[in-house]
Amino acid sequence: MREVDVFIAGIGGQGSLLIGQTLAEAAIREGLNTTWVPIYGVEKRGGDATVTLIISEDEIGSPLLAQVNNMIVMHQRAWEKHRGRIKKGGLLIVNSSIVEVDPEDYEALLVPATDMAISMGSERVANFILLGVFLKRRPIVPLETLKEVIKTGSKSEKMAQMNIKALERGYMYE
Repeated sequence: MREVDVFIAGIGGQGSLLIGQTLAEAAIREGLNTTWVPIYGVEKRGGDATVTLIISEDEIGSPLLAQVNNMIVMHQRAWEKHRGRIKKGGLLIVNSSIVEVDPEDYEALLVPATDMAISMGSERVANFILLGVFLKRRPIVPLETLKEVIKTGSKSEKMAQMNIKALERGYMYE
């Protein structure tokens, strides 16, 4: 059985909902059962923005999980608020450019995603760098399927290419 859960925690404007939705759509295209549960604050920018995803070959019993096996953290406030959601020993992917964690209880990957994104020309692609890192560690869908979803879902060709480049950069991150 192939099943992966992930909790993506950030604040509004960082693209946590977007990468969750992109991964969910790629999983659906691959014929997998998928739940995508976004939760966001009422603020236009800067409020909480989280997504719980479950992707499975089997039927999914509930879209809600008290704890997850995988977490992507994009902002310090999100880590402080949601750190109890990840199981001990779970995969924790952190944007270490702006988030500090004590990684000893987790399989932690500290990724300077914001710094990497700035070096690529846009801070806005840090989210896709983190998604690439996640996909490399948890290959639930093919990289090519994610690229196709990005191409068809982007508002501009330029943004699609930047997001794909960031996804690939994260996928290659060691």
